[in-house]
Amino acid sequence: IDCFQKKSKILWTPNYGVAFDPSKDPELSVSRDSGTFSLTAKDGPIHQYQGRYNCYASNDLGTAVSNEARIVTENTPTLQKEKKVSKKVEEGESVVLPCNPPNSTVAPVIHWMDKKLRHIQQNDRVIQGRDGNLYFSHVTEADSRDDYTCNTQFPSARIIVLKEPIKLTVVPSNSVVRNRRPQMMRPTGSHSSYLVLSGQNLELECIVQGLPSPKIQWIRKDGVLSESRTSKDSYDRVLRFKNISESDSGEYQCTATNLQGMITHTYSITVEAAPYWIKKPKSQLYAPGDTVKLDCKADGIPSPDVTWSINGNLLTDIDPDPKRSLKHGVLTLKNVELSDTAVYQCKAVNKHGSILINAYVYVIELPPQILTEDGLMYSVAEGQTTEMACETFGSPQPNTWGALVANPRMSQLPDGSLQISNASLNDSGQYTCTVSNSKITITAELDVLNKTVIVKPPLALRIQRGKPATLTCEYQVDSRQYTPQVQWRKNGQKLTESSDSDKYMIDESTLIIPEVKEEDEGIYTCEVITTLDMAEASDRPDSPTQIQMTEPKDRSVTLSWTPGDHHNSPVLEYLIEFEETEYERKEWEELSRVPGTNQRATLSLKPFLSYRFRVIAINDIGKSDPSMYTDVFSTPAAPPDSNPEGVRSDSIDPGNLVITWKVFNGPGFRYKVMWRKVLGSGPSWYTEFMTSPPFTVTDVGNFSAFDIKVQAVNEMGEGPEPKSTIGYSGEDYPIEAPMDVGVALINSTTVVVKWAPINRETVRGRLQGYKVIYCTVLSSMRDLNPVIHFFPVPGPPSSLLLDSPSETEMTLHWTPPTQPNGVLKGYTLKYQQGALTNMCFDLYCIVCICPGKGTWKRSERVNSSQSFYTLQGLQSGSEYRLKIDLKNKTLWEDEIQTAGAIMEISQGFVTESWFIGLISALVLLLLVLLILCFIKRSKGGKYSVKEKEEGQIDSEVRPMNNEAFGEYSDNEEKQTASQPSLCEDSKLCTDDTLDDYANSMQTEVIMDESLASQSSGVRDVPDPGTQESSPLNPATAISHNGLPNSVAFLD
Repeated sequence: IDCFQKKSKILWTPNYGVAFDPSKDPELSVSRDSGTFSLTAKDGPIHQYQGRYNCYASNDLGTAVSNEARIVTENTPTLQKEKKVSKKVEEGESVVLPCNPPNSTVAPVIHWMDKKLRHIQQNDRVIQGRDGNLYFSHVTEADSRDDYTCNTQFPSARIIVLKEPIKLTVVPSNSVVRNRRPQMMRPTGSHSSYLVLSGQNLELECIVQGLPSPKIQWIRKDGVLSESRTSKDSYDRVLRFKNISESDSGEYQCTATNLQGMITHTYSITVEAAPYWIKKPKSQLYAPGDTVKLDCKADGIPSPDVTWSINGNLLTDIDPDPKRSLKHGVLTLKNVELSDTAVYQCKAVNKHGSILINAYVYVIELPPQILTEDGLMYSVAEGQTTEMACETFGSPQPNTWGALVANPRMSQLPDGSLQISNASLNDSGQYTCTVSNSKITITAELDVLNKTVIVKPPLALRIQRGKPATLTCEYQVDSRQYTPQVQWRKNGQKLTESSDSDKYMIDESTLIIPEVKEEDEGIYTCEVITTLDMAEASDRPDSPTQIQMTEPKDRSVTLSWTPGDHHNSPVLEYLIEFEETEYERKEWEELSRVPGTNQRATLSLKPFLSYRFRVIAINDIGKSDPSMYTDVFSTPAAPPDSNPEGVRSDSIDPGNLVITWKVFNGPGFRYKVMWRKVLGSGPSWYTEFMTSPPFTVTDVGNFSAFDIKVQAVNEMGEGPEPKSTIGYSGEDYPIEAPMDVGVALINSTTVVVKWAPINRETVRGRLQGYKVIYCTVLSSMRDLNPVIHFFPVPGPPSSLLLDSPSETEMTLHWTPPTQPNGVLKGYTLKYQQGALTNMCFDLYCIVCICPGKGTWKRSERVNSSQSFYTLQGLQSGSEYRLKIDLKNKTLWEDEIQTAGAIMEISQGFVTESWFIGLISALVLLLLVLLILCFIKRSKGGKYSVKEKEEGQIDSEVRPMNNEAFGEYSDNEEKQTASQPSLCEDSKLCTDDTLDDYANSMQTEVIMDESLASQSSGVRDVPDPGTQESSPLNPATAISHNGLPNSVAFLD
């Protein structure tokens, strides 16, 4: 541990205990001429050196104290004995391969490798978590291997721990791998919380399982996710914060989605801070009799406690000195002497750590001298602030710049420098720094250049997608400056011209987007940057500076400030915020707003509070960063000047009076609660003191009226006399119903119901109204036919099934209702498609024979809900022109030709019974003849008797005359009457032409899908006996009560 101070006595104090000398410990090596000691870890234990250390360096002028150093010891990470891990999973499942690195205060570096030390390939399906485990969203057969090895590296210890290889076996699935909705693998649950210190790095992760691999999206729930302060890694599974700040506190949500669904996880991030310096005390030389002010301010979350020490001894442990005072962190030493020379320590501590700073106060008498070089040149742009150095040495501190500090824009800093704010061109020239009452001087030259300005900022554009966009930024720069740099930004992010991308083209002050896309929308600004200043086309204003409090009073203070640069957008207003320092968790609240032309405001304050203020400037672009906050301003305690608001009764329970109000604050703050009944209680009040609302009075009756009031009281006295208000105790249920209820008949549809007034005491609350209940016990129906039975409407069909045999056809099947309630007359079929609801039209189908020659004939009206229409009576083998009209507008038109006549085939006789019997007899006779022939051939020899016998047999076996069977002929021709033609007036459409055919042809014209609206409608059910069997007119199936139980929709 280092502790170096020349010619000083070094002392170490471990763990806030007694001092120890490292040189007396043989295990420690101590550097010569310093207090630095080192420890080389050997085989022996070193845990006894663990702790917190402070180094004290002392000499004749005082004792300085180091910041705290901490030693943490731990054993060398080693590999514990572990069993081999083998996992067997089915394809498509998720799996986690554990790493379980050795415990250590230092986070190790983890790599997953195979036996050849090659990294396991990671992607959105396979990812390594922050805990070192390897997560598979879902596994595939290619993931099977036996050498998944977790390598844990500890860089500081120079140790690598190799874990046992893990075997993963993926079993192929026998069925189709099912997709799965996302599920959280790490972290688990739906919400996590993190507490992180400002300045640290933070990683939030969302590792999910699912099939297909889910996509991850991050949002900030309480604001906009900053792209400049965050970055995504590991295929969007990790959201990383670098150098996190208090503004990053909030809620962040990751959403994992795939085709099956989504899942979310919310992180609550709380950023706290270890102590850090706002204002450090400065070491300085002082002359006897000077007043020394050591200002030490620190901040942190939670707010740190600040303590002072002198030469390492707490101020509270030192005898008080009337010349020494401490107020609001400022240590003041009046009329110092040579003996006040010392080292003063300011220390800030909160639960996250501590910081310490030494301030050297050296009281001495020395002759003055100037340490800064003579003849320095300074350049500054108009409107900026500059400092010209004139460092002096001496005691007392010499006055150097003389009358120049009389200028309100010029001031001498504690180190002797001259500060000039809001420099103007007239400030150019030579300045002289002189030590008072001596001839010691130096000179410095100041050159104020013209301010860089943007003459013409880029204009707002509205560009069509795919078109080029050109933005121009015209500026003016002082000729004595070098060529400036023009920086373009989109939504605050820098834009650069890349050689491998033609997205943006930058030509000096012009930005060109060759092909505009939707993602190019945004706010584009240009910055002109020189060596001295920078100009922006438009931006948020700079923070106000030099915040000062003046005219302090018990209940008010005046706040003033210096405006910052408005960046070409005038300041509209200033927002003044305050912070009450008593609260552990500080929050800035709005106190006042003043116009942008004001630079001061008088603030009204509450008593017994400690305030800090800051100012924010607002223009059209947005808010500036907050200014530095002021010192603490405390208002003294005072009697309340007002009473609580919102005094009311919140009584709910019967018999109780609950009085409540809005709270105040103050030292020893209490509330004086007063109440009395409105009637019968007289002028006296019941009184009770409370520290917080509500206050309950019991056993006061139901719904009784009370005068109630609340007065504010604190240690300084009571507030003004409060005004009373009326409140009621809790209500209860009414105990009686209205009596003497009567009904008066007005007419056939109107009656008047009356009842007697009820006793108010039986209501036991605020009467809100009466509830009149009635029911029908008897009714009559007129004009009924005595021979007709009246039934209610039928119930719905018992079942309904849908079948779709093709892309343009749907078939509905249903069963009759279980309660027909009479004789069913038919069914109503309704359907609708998409947004074409409640749209029905009357269409006309118009036909003309011989296109261009005949006259048009109009059919009957056709409802557009029909999907086809049949034209009857057309001539076969003729040409027709068809069109469909809607409100005298043709929707469709086409030419068709009907087919030729088809002769009717007469019914055959092969199915007649007599014909079948005849054929059977002939077959039997032929069979008998074959048998006889076989017998004859089987006999041997030739003789007369045999020939005679054979002749007799031949004469017996003779073929029958075919005429015995007769012939079948059917010359009858069944005639079918032709249907009337739709075009009687056509010359080619005559009765003779139609009579030439035994049967007329029917041509069905199916309307185009785009013309036939799919609106709901009722179809007429044709007579089953007259239907033809065709694809467009199927035979009617057997139905209940003669009604169909299925229907086909054709499209």
